[in-house]
Amino acid sequence: MRNDGWRTGVAARRRGWRVIAGLSVLALAATACSSGSSGSPKSGTVTITYWSSSTQAEINWLDSHFNATHHGVKVQGQYIASADDTTAKEVSALKSGTEPNVVIGQDPSTLPLLAESGKVVNLKTPLAAETAGLYAGIRPALFYKGQQLGMALGGVGDYILFYNKKDFAAAHISSPPATWPQLVSDAQKLSDPARHHYGIYIPLGSSEWISYDWESMLWANGGQFLNPAGTKVAFDSPAGVQALTTWVDLVRKDHAAPTTSFAQAGSYDGAPAFAGGTVAMIVEGQWALSEFTKVDYGVAQMPAGTSGHSATGIGIGVASVFDKGSAANSAAITFVKWLASPSTGAYLTSVSSGLPSAPAQLSQAAVKHEAASQPTYSTFADQLKTGHTRPTVPAYAAISEDLSNEINAALTGSVTPAQALAKAAAEGNQAIASGDGS
Repeated sequence: MRNDGWRTGVAARRRGWRVIAGLSVLALAATACSSGSSGSPKSGTVTITYWSSSTQAEINWLDSHFNATHHGVKVQGQYIASADDTTAKEVSALKSGTEPNVVIGQDPSTLPLLAESGKVVNLKTPLAAETAGLYAGIRPALFYKGQQLGMALGGVGDYILFYNKKDFAAAHISSPPATWPQLVSDAQKLSDPARHHYGIYIPLGSSEWISYDWESMLWANGGQFLNPAGTKVAFDSPAGVQALTTWVDLVRKDHAAPTTSFAQAGSYDGAPAFAGGTVAMIVEGQWALSEFTKVDYGVAQMPAGTSGHSATGIGIGVASVFDKGSAANSAAITFVKWLASPSTGAYLTSVSSGLPSAPAQLSQAAVKHEAASQPTYSTFADQLKTGHTRPTVPAYAAISEDLSNEINAALTGSVTPAQALAKAAAEGNQAIASGDGS
């Protein structure tokens, strides 16, 4: 079971951290003219196109259900490419004036680059009510420089704590840890390095998963990834140093986590370590459920940090509108409003095997059915209340790459946690200053 909407950003950055940032040069060259709508107000129907990287069956469903319930607007969905290739195709289309009216499933961190074309419509006013209904941690990812560049769609993802029930019983631990100090204590009890068995998996290597996983503890400690203005990084704070020190101590001092990466055979997040019984706890998302079928596991919300609160990362896909004139834009906004409605959002949530982007989707039949079929669903859904999204800035990919590399350096003992975060911060601020992280 997978939530590809969550993994879009991770997968794209895995394959080339600075490729997307380099596309900014092309976006700046995009023409400011619009090609107009496919229909005309005089004909009584405005036809618009949207691009999607989802299945043809999903595209057919959206086309048929929207067109059957709306008069004066007709949508035509088109498969664009795999999720990893959408941004390059969109930039090329913007440059040639062949972009669609709407793109759905977009990674929000790339939206500022597309917005440099001058063609991304500000949705702040027309979608104010729908945006207000989203989970609080999702809303910031839709905005850049005061403009709303997209609308979050149903089918988001987050991550929670998985634990091996048999290991916990053997160690006489009655419940999963509720705080990070409790997790450290439990991990120590559960570890037997001589038998190559460990209490917790801490990701190693070079992958956005490393920084994204670590950010949950940064947030739980009351820290932030960027300053409120988005002009400087903020993770090199006491909250950040404490968070990274906890990770480093688990690996190097407590010997409660493996010193080698299990991110192999297509698994960037270390799922094989838990599936194979090497570790008793791991932070994972819904995409890992199919890998854990032979493990008697339980799930729990992420442990609370020094702030007293739990936190997780939320990955989302968004719908954005490209400017093609007032009639076409109005029709496109009507379509996006429909996508954001509780019933359509619930459909998108269920077909993605993901989670709702708004609490109102939880009461819809499609989501209720999905929740009833998955024992872990309620924990994943509840965790959304304390989630955060990646910052929507052009330099995010470069910042996260530098941060993951420095976290790995600290975990392998090359530098201290404070040194690692200071270096990552300097590199991140340089990426922000450059405008696109290239």
